[in-house]
Amino acid sequence: MKKNLGQLLVEKGLVTEKVLSEALQRQVIFGGRLGTNLLEMGAVSEDNLMKLLSLQYGIPYADPRHFEGIPREVLNSIPKELLTRYRIVPLAVDGHRITLAMTDPHKLDIVDEVAFQTGMVIQPVVASEVRIVEALENYYDIRREARYIAVSEKVADEQRTITHPPKVDIPPAPEDVELLELTEEDVEPFNPFDVIGVNVPLSNIRNRDEVAQTVIKAGLRFMDDVFMFIIKGGTAVGWMSGGAARPVVDFGSLTIQLEPQNILYRIRESRTLERFDGVEIFESNPWIKELSLKVPKEVVICPLVLKKHVVSVMVGFCFKAPLEEMEAEFLVRVMQKASVAFEILIMKSRIIML
Repeated sequence: MKKNLGQLLVEKGLVTEKVLSEALQRQVIFGGRLGTNLLEMGAVSEDNLMKLLSLQYGIPYADPRHFEGIPREVLNSIPKELLTRYRIVPLAVDGHRITLAMTDPHKLDIVDEVAFQTGMVIQPVVASEVRIVEALENYYDIRREARYIAVSEKVADEQRTITHPPKVDIPPAPEDVELLELTEEDVEPFNPFDVIGVNVPLSNIRNRDEVAQTVIKAGLRFMDDVFMFIIKGGTAVGWMSGGAARPVVDFGSLTIQLEPQNILYRIRESRTLERFDGVEIFESNPWIKELSLKVPKEVVICPLVLKKHVVSVMVGFCFKAPLEEMEAEFLVRVMQKASVAFEILIMKSRIIML
């Protein structure tokens, strides 16, 4: 039976069970591949990670040099729509064969679709998620999330400073390898305080984005615009939004430093829902102006607390009228349910790794 990445990491002595457990939890909360979260934690080197992935999938891996200077005719060999949807990058073309960098080369449905649309034979190689999103931004202007920029810089620093990575018993890749939005129309009529519409989707959650979608739908019952942020260390990063308005900036790239004068810092410390006069909070927290050109009557901020840590916050705008007490209490209950949904996702990840 094929071993998963977590099993191989522990078996090879690259990480402990405790570190793997933390990485799985971060993956559920922050998203991305397990390898990305391990790189972000500084738990493994990119070189060892790629050797393990090559061992896991039984195919060669693409290292950083393979992503350098990719010819334009190669880049144009696959429709951009497919590259964006599947996060894949063509590395080389040889006759009727395309060498394709993928995070999961065993996804044959992707290989088959690319082959069908290009009329070419696809030869997949495994690559880190960090390298792929970096290449998509550099070559196709497909913007990557702020976290991937930080991980890329961490990996680059590692390569500059570590000349002799720890030796592990992992077979190297063969030397002669050829380079291979939410709208209100989504919400059906219901009693706004009926939690059934929240319970069902959260109890059947499949990934972190479904948690955000469910929370946003619930928030739009009482508020006009809802923005979800992920809290990572000392920063808040744009995650997902819903409502009538569109953020003034690219929300997915919005990063806010949680300094004491920032209201999100206070929410992180208090771990409670707070409500603010729209004019007052707009003036004292300039980052909020990047979410809307129009000043709401009230801004509502509600944290999602997981094991006593705030991992996400909902920021809601009320343009017509402030929330009622029952509405605020309902939002708190929704975030509590979302926290349990995260715990379920984390438990599922651990079960898969056993």
